[in-house]
Formats: sequence, C-alpha cells, structure tokens
Amino acid sequence: MWRWLTWGTYVIAWTVALEVPVPIPPAPAHMAAEVTLRGLFSKFVHVGAYTVLTLLSAWLPVSARYRWLIVFFLAAHATGTEILQTALQEYCGRGGSLYDVGLDLVGMAFGFVITWRWWARPDM
Repeated sequence: MWRWLTWGTYVIAWTVALEVPVPIPPAPAHMAAEVTLRGLFSKFVHVGAYTVLTLLSAWLPVSARYRWLIVFFLAAHATGTEILQTALQEYCGRGGSLYDVGLDLVGMAFGFVITWRWWARPDM
C-alpha cells in the first residue's frame, strides 16, 4: 500500500510542479536561439523526473497482465500535462511543447533500461 502512496504522491507533486505558474521574462531578440542554463536545466529535470516516475512505477505490485496500463498512463501523463500547459498558458505563463513530451519519453526509456527486470518479472 505504501508503494502506491509513494507513487501517487510523486505523480501529484510532479503534475503540480508542471502546472504551477512560472513567470519567465521574454528573451531579447538577439538571444532567441541561445541555449540558457535555465532552459538546459529544465530539460534535464523533465528527463530525470520521468526516469524516477518509471522507476517508481516498476516498483508497484501490479500483475504482468496490467503493467501495460502503467506504461500507457506514464505516456498519457507526459502528453496531458503539456496539453494542459498549452490550455493554461495565459494563467501559468508556460506553454506546452512536443519537445518536452519527447524528453519525457526519453526519461521513461532510461527508467525502463534501469528496471527492465522489474518490468519483465512474472506475475506475483
């Protein structure tokens, strides 16, 4: 039960973190194509957060028959939060990005590579 509680708490906390307003001042025109440390850090956070979420998901006591639902949830969460950011752009000051969804999926792939034995385990 506490595994589900840990997982659920992480999912809620990450979802809130993705939707909370973050005012980002517009970059000057001459810096539009530059990679900023803040931008690079945010991309690493996307990858890392979904790696951890995939690790926590592999840890859940779920029958092998239903593990695909967790994978579907993770991909849907990555996509859904970006869609929500786009819908709430006026309020949260950030827009959704397909690039971020791709980074989230890369994070999921890292998580699968690290925990492939947990995902491949037979039914409990």
